[in-house]
Amino acid sequence: MVARVAMAGLVLIFAAGAWLIAAPFVLRFQPSGAAWTGAARMDLGIGVVLVIAGFAGFFIALAGRVSELYADAEQRESR
Repeated sequence: MVARVAMAGLVLIFAAGAWLIAAPFVLRFQPSGAAWTGAARMDLGIGVVLVIAGFAGFFIALAGRVSELYADAEQRESR
């Protein structure tokens, strides 16, 4: 149960980061062809950090779960 909640949290972090990256363009507060505004830079920077954190956390948790499955399989074979 905890693992599913944690994975859902990581997906939400990833989604929040993706939204922050897209928001300046979707909401049109970064005009096309204009110099980057401070708000757009901040959204993009924080969004990239959140996307990387969510992506990395998801795959680290996935790798941990796969290693647990391999350990369980080895224990079953040794019995």
